[in-house]
Amino acid sequence: MNSRRSRIIVAAVIFAAVLGFVFTITRGDRSRDLVLSIQPADPSNEVTVYVGGAVEEPGLYSLARGSRVAELIDLAGLLESADTSGLELAAILEDEQSILVPEIAQQRSDDVSSAGEPGTQSGASVNVNQASLDELELLPGIGPALAQRIIERRESVGPFGSLDELTEIAGISDRMVDDLRDLATVES
Repeated sequence: MNSRRSRIIVAAVIFAAVLGFVFTITRGDRSRDLVLSIQPADPSNEVTVYVGGAVEEPGLYSLARGSRVAELIDLAGLLESADTSGLELAAILEDEQSILVPEIAQQRSDDVSSAGEPGTQSGASVNVNQASLDELELLPGIGPALAQRIIERRESVGPFGSLDELTEIAGISDRMVDDLRDLATVES
């Protein structure tokens, strides 16, 4: 009886070892695992965008996905003072995008420029010393966080003397300020 019992024990140990070996091999090879990524489908065939600045009817517009900036501006109607030379009219609109149409900027005379900034434009439509959070967000590159920092700096230190002072705010570079020169002002 001992030999039969010994054979059963040996067979069970061998079976357990083989089973453990197979389990280790199959669980250790994860390179063949399939990972699925599920992206939500966008059921809307429209984009909703805001247009403001030198247009007859600023506001929110819903257009077909794939529409161009030029189509949006046509719907809003341009004012005679509008300057579209800096806009990418052929660009495809994206949902939640804001387009600010600047006015034709005119060079300020030296006696009007109290800040002494050569090249500052008087046709700018957003005064960073008076603009609301939403108005600041219309400026290119200025999102909610930067708009809030501009307002906080304006309230704690006082009004900006020049657009160049915007670089004191974390996240605003000299290049961004240069891009804002035709769209923003510090005039009171």
